[in-house]
Amino acid sequence: MSAAEHRCHCTGACGSKHSKSGLRCDRSTRDAQMLAAPADLTLSPVAAAAVPVAELLAWCPGCHRRAAARQRAADSERQRTEQPEPDSLF
Repeated sequence: MSAAEHRCHCTGACGSKHSKSGLRCDRSTRDAQMLAAPADLTLSPVAAAAVPVAELLAWCPGCHRRAAARQRAADSERQRTEQPEPDSLF
């Protein structure tokens, strides 16, 4: 947490512009218990555990939850659009 200055690293991945705090979430360890997680929140728990400590980011619970949901939705949409269309019956 000291590398993050005890502040959430989110700069908008959660959907917020965080404009009140210079485009970075203003939540800190004073406000909430922080989570250490990789930038790619769609990684499986096993893959996330293998991310080197130096590459982990500090997340407040709200930003983490919203950013993970947005990343999952974007990943699902990307997978949907990459799938070939089925052959037509006629």
